[in-house]
Amino acid sequence: MTTEAHAPIRTVDSMPVHARVWAYKTARDLSQAEQKLIRERGAAFTDSWAAHGAPLDACVDVLYNRFVVIAVDEEQANASGCSIDKSVGFIKQLEHDLNLMLTDRMVVVFEGSDGKVHSCRLQELPELIKEGAITADTVVFDDLVGTVSDLNERFRVPLRSSWMQRFL
Repeated sequence: MTTEAHAPIRTVDSMPVHARVWAYKTARDLSQAEQKLIRERGAAFTDSWAAHGAPLDACVDVLYNRFVVIAVDEEQANASGCSIDKSVGFIKQLEHDLNLMLTDRMVVVFEGSDGKVHSCRLQELPELIKEGAITADTVVFDDLVGTVSDLNERFRVPLRSSWMQRFL
């Protein structure tokens, strides 16, 4: 019996703090099988991802069962318009193949009082705040982060510290 050696799939944690990130969210939890498929396809995508012929040092990861994150270390090569378009194409293909939406900016992802990750539509936020289901202290996920450092420091923040504070 032979076993094939596979390189470990890179994670966002392995990227430098200055690496650029794009976070895509889904309104539902991704299954373990979906997460495995995303990571494997992400590894295949980033292995061949290049900008003007220069290979990009990048990874695709899944965070909190809801976010597909692409990270690229631009100190080695900048992600150009064409290469960014290819990453969006990768995300669009995942949306199609897994029958889910990752590019819907109207989805808000938050941690409920039950400790689980939930989502709602942005237009539902004022009513959920009024009902007390979401408060200024509710942890929300700010997918507008731009670097791994941002991801580490302000991806999970109380609603009052996010761009959604205007709904309070």
